[in-house]
Amino acid sequence: MTQTTDIIQDSTAGETQAFKKEDSNSSSKSPGKLKSMARNVRRLHYFGHLFSGMKQVVHSRFFSRRPRPISLSHMVTNRCNSDCPYCFWKHHVKQDELSTEEIKRIYAEAKKEGFFTSILWGGEPLIREDLPELCRASQENGMYTKVATNGYFITERPDFLKNTDLVFVSLDAPGKDHDDLRRTPGLYDRAVSGIEYIRKNYPKVRVYICHCVSTESDGNFKFVADLATDLDCLLYFVVNKSNQDFEDWQGKNELKKYEKTDEKLSEDFKLIKDLKSQGYPIKNSDYFIDYLIEKKNYYNCHWPKITMVVYSDGKVLRCYDRKPIADLRKQSIGEIIRSSEYRYVAENSGNCKLACVGNYSIDGSGLWNLEWHAIQSIAQFAIV
Repeated sequence: MTQTTDIIQDSTAGETQAFKKEDSNSSSKSPGKLKSMARNVRRLHYFGHLFSGMKQVVHSRFFSRRPRPISLSHMVTNRCNSDCPYCFWKHHVKQDELSTEEIKRIYAEAKKEGFFTSILWGGEPLIREDLPELCRASQENGMYTKVATNGYFITERPDFLKNTDLVFVSLDAPGKDHDDLRRTPGLYDRAVSGIEYIRKNYPKVRVYICHCVSTESDGNFKFVADLATDLDCLLYFVVNKSNQDFEDWQGKNELKKYEKTDEKLSEDFKLIKDLKSQGYPIKNSDYFIDYLIEKKNYYNCHWPKITMVVYSDGKVLRCYDRKPIADLRKQSIGEIIRSSEYRYVAENSGNCKLACVGNYSIDGSGLWNLEWHAIQSIAQFAIV
């Protein structure tokens, strides 16, 4: 889910008015200069967010004697109105979700332990009626708050946007093809309408189209790149490839058939890199793109040192098999990250041979290793 910059050229009356109040000479400035100023302010804000993350990673890398994760990846619900065939999570649905108060307590603990960013996802997070309250709790505890959604409920339940910094909206194909792929009639139109609603009513909220690269997505890269441009938002490609055996999930190993081979992913990301070079608002790092183009199949993973993954019932999961190692209903975040179980997973993550193709895990691990290409690519998010 969660690393990009805002190249969106917002020019709302409210922003323009704000600059007039701040600069007595603003009346002499052209609209283009005002838009540029507003854009640069937002870039600086997000660059500050990224710099803070880099600083904490470096501190953990060299000065901490224990794991110090800075990002909270929280599956707030496993319920969903879609039925995507390549979903990793839908085959072990449980209804025992954390309550609003339990989540608020966890977010307060995250602040105490230095977490500075969160992503709320599902399932479909907007199914939870208390999502606006959860987003507010995340922001009030100092976390840069992201929400990943299929977009179906955005215009019906927009209050969460008041306390959200970034929204990922999933779009994989045009029109009915997208509806059929995710087995949700009307989903494409609702998702597009949701993006337009955010851009009009919440222009300071970053919006990404999140496109899943799977065996079902061939031929749609240019389409989603054009759509992101037309909707004045950003574009992020995620890869449906986990290098995980799913046979223990009720025999649902057919998930594997939606994963592309390394050779096909290389071809795909050559096309994606070319689109990025043409100026499309693609915000995957070059470091990540080149990893796939070069058909690498292993890296020293450090993702558990950076991110804690929490399931909807409060279980803290190991990334490599998605099995629980702790329970936030029984322990605090602080107790968990200081536990021998969490330490073991974090300290041995570099030996993981699964090499899951996770955008954040690849970028984050490159940053942890202080690889110059990774640092350059991530810095570009804020300055390009």
